[in-house]
Amino acid sequence: MATTTRNQAADGDAAPRPPYADLHSGRAVGLYGPDEQLGALNLLTPERVAAASSLVRTGQVFSLNASLYYPSPHPASAISRRRAPTHVVHRSERARDDLWDGLYTQYSSQWDGFLHVRDVEHGCFYNGSTDESKGIEAWAERGIAGRGVLLDVGRWLAEQGRPLDWRTDAVITVENLRGCTADQRVAIDNGTILLLRTGWETGFRASSYAERAALATPDFRCPGIDPSPEMLEYLWDGGVAAVAADNFTLEPFPFRDPWLHSALLNRLGIPVGEFWHLDALADACRAAGRYEFLLTSAPLNGPGSAGSPANALAIL
Repeated sequence: MATTTRNQAADGDAAPRPPYADLHSGRAVGLYGPDEQLGALNLLTPERVAAASSLVRTGQVFSLNASLYYPSPHPASAISRRRAPTHVVHRSERARDDLWDGLYTQYSSQWDGFLHVRDVEHGCFYNGSTDESKGIEAWAERGIAGRGVLLDVGRWLAEQGRPLDWRTDAVITVENLRGCTADQRVAIDNGTILLLRTGWETGFRASSYAERAALATPDFRCPGIDPSPEMLEYLWDGGVAAVAADNFTLEPFPFRDPWLHSALLNRLGIPVGEFWHLDALADACRAAGRYEFLLTSAPLNGPGSAGSPANALAIL
């Protein structure tokens, strides 16, 4: 299988997207229409979803969703208002109802929607919008399904003798992703939902509660992908429809300049996922010798919402 990225009109696309180098100020405003709120999810055409269904061979299903209480303690508890929810059970003689009180939709495995952050330069949301009523419901009403690709970059770096320390703000470069892609013999192509395993979850879960708590300070560090124009070009020109990782912020934390969240969400319309549960899937992909699968996600249909639990499945 080819290991290069490509971006061309095919599989239901009306026309080729311009390369990243041709986007004015790195913004894809109006590319799919003046008011649309799907962004790069437009690449998940019916033809590509149908093709992705052919990747189901063993029928193994992997939930990519951690517990609503994960991570505990939250590494950003010292700098974020997000807290774990409280489970309240209302009981009657014949039934019971659940109330998840204080549920932050972006606490555990999550999607960051287009209302999550503003463009730091232009002050708007995706597609130049200033309308805060247009939230993640656009994704929920459509649903997300397509070809998922896992890059187990944490394991690949370790095998290269360059293990990634999950407690630092180490940078994962484009060259790292290309090397991992070539080693796994998998292609990044139009409509790919890209999953990146950094090994953050593995390190966090292997640590004691005391060790985790010691990290939850204003000086918290987290590794992630390089927030550079080169990375944006790699993701855009590769036709990535959405990108998610097992870590806290996808990009390194503390945030750097340029801010990858704003560039992806506001300027390019590429959804961002964080804290995805990828370890079991990574082990299965390694055992099977293939790193592509059918991926589905059903975001919460919350009008005006800035994010949602991932509600994601990978099917091998």
